[in-house]
Amino acid sequence: MELELDGMAWQGIVDSVYNGILVINRNGIVVVYNKSAAEILGIPVIKALGARVEDLIPNTRLVEVMEKALIETNQRLDLGNRVIISNRCPIWQGSAVIGAVAIFQDISDFEALSGQLDTVKAVNKELDAVIESVDDGIVVADSNCMIVRANNAYQRMTGITAREFVGKHVRDLLKQGYMNTSVTELVLQRKSLVNVIDVRNGKDLLLTGTPVYDEVGNISHVVTAIRDVTVLSNLKEQLAESEVMRDRYFRELEHLRSKQSFRKIITKNPEMEKKLELAYHVANVDSTVLLLGESGVGKELIADLIHRAGRRGNYPLIKINCGAVPQNLLESEFFGYEPGAFTGALKEGKPGLFELAQGGTLFLDEVGELALDLQVKVLRAIQDKEITRISGKKPVKLDVRIIAATNRDLESMVKEKLFREDLYYRLNVVPIKIPPLRERSEDIFPLVAEFLSIFNARHGFRKWIHPDVMGILLDYDWPGNIRELENTIERLVVIARKDCIDLEDIEDLSLPLLRRKQAGSEVLTLQDYLESEEKRLISDAYKTTGSTRKAAKLLGISQPNLVKKLKKYGITK
Repeated sequence: MELELDGMAWQGIVDSVYNGILVINRNGIVVVYNKSAAEILGIPVIKALGARVEDLIPNTRLVEVMEKALIETNQRLDLGNRVIISNRCPIWQGSAVIGAVAIFQDISDFEALSGQLDTVKAVNKELDAVIESVDDGIVVADSNCMIVRANNAYQRMTGITAREFVGKHVRDLLKQGYMNTSVTELVLQRKSLVNVIDVRNGKDLLLTGTPVYDEVGNISHVVTAIRDVTVLSNLKEQLAESEVMRDRYFRELEHLRSKQSFRKIITKNPEMEKKLELAYHVANVDSTVLLLGESGVGKELIADLIHRAGRRGNYPLIKINCGAVPQNLLESEFFGYEPGAFTGALKEGKPGLFELAQGGTLFLDEVGELALDLQVKVLRAIQDKEITRISGKKPVKLDVRIIAATNRDLESMVKEKLFREDLYYRLNVVPIKIPPLRERSEDIFPLVAEFLSIFNARHGFRKWIHPDVMGILLDYDWPGNIRELENTIERLVVIARKDCIDLEDIEDLSLPLLRRKQAGSEVLTLQDYLESEEKRLISDAYKTTGSTRKAAKLLGISQPNLVKKLKKYGITK
């Protein structure tokens, strides 16, 4: 039976419907086809009406719906690049099916939006996972100061649950005591990043508020990151403790290193050992040190020790002999000069010794030789901790330690107006008087042994000193001190034609200073000295270790040999 329709009325109704409508008769011929269907399917009305539905839509199920009297709802149908959702049902007349109708809609745009929504959901899920994975607390507020989110880390830090916090205005939270400072309001006021330290639940929290801008440049949200800096404070304290320990170990290492210089400053004299200990002690402070003593006693070695054992040991040690530089050049050497300061000056200028010693130590040897006018400028540099180059206008700040040395009697020079009193007191903060060699005769033998080893190695010799010569060296007063002794040993090593340096070599020196003391004075022979030293070493080793076996091992000799020597020298525990 054909489906009878009032054509004009029916067509007007179906054309006004937004959804597509397609009706077939019992033979599968399209008898109703509205404008929406034509737009969705892309098939003109004139072409569709009267055509078989399978020719228009090859994958249609409308014929099957009609034949089997099925009802299908929300069925998806892909047509090219379009996605259609369709409801299909048979048309009944009495108990007979006379056709079928399909009502459908193009949901391609909805599919795209759905895909975008799924993407957004996935991104949000990932963002949520990231926000919740960080140890820092994160709070997000909108531009109206309403809290829109707080991660679990923030809730752990503050002890506040999201239910108490999220959805509330920051002013209300301030009034209720949930927070002490509103970082959100500060960010909105300043329109910039804000850092605030807050204390909550006994924890020091660093709050960093960051503005988030929309497309037109207005702040849409404020993100506040909260970090528990209590841990950082603890780490900082631990680091500070580590640095203190490091400095302590460094000082101890420097002490051990300085002990190396003690061995270079060879001495067995108790008074000299006290001077060396004082030198090491003052190395740890920046006080000015004045080294006093005769020429050749080793003042420069003491200055080296003080510099290397102190905190300035890794910085320069600049030395100048005030008596060796012409007075008219000392000022430019000390303070430097600017370009064109005087005839013959370097065109780029030159830094002075005070500048070159920056961070380190300036050693003023023979300071008693300074002219009075230069003493004033040195005093000002030490007092003000700054200098000005010759022809310079800008002062240079100084961080320099001063060590001075002289063999002159500065107190007498002060009384005679040859040395400024104020400079003397500036230099004489820590005076260290080095005893002359004649007052520490026990140092002569080890010094001779050291110099003999040095010059033998330097010249490729194997010279040794006859006991008679050693007796003369031990008996001499050495007015030139260690420098004179060193020069004498080098000369003896060089001029001696045999490996043994004997009395004949001493006579060849033709030095009137090398004379014996008046007859009747006791002379310590080499053998006596060697036995004295052996007895001391064996006694010290035995008393330290408490056993002959350990003492023998320490001394590098056999135990029976040690026992014999203990009996020889009458050494007991």
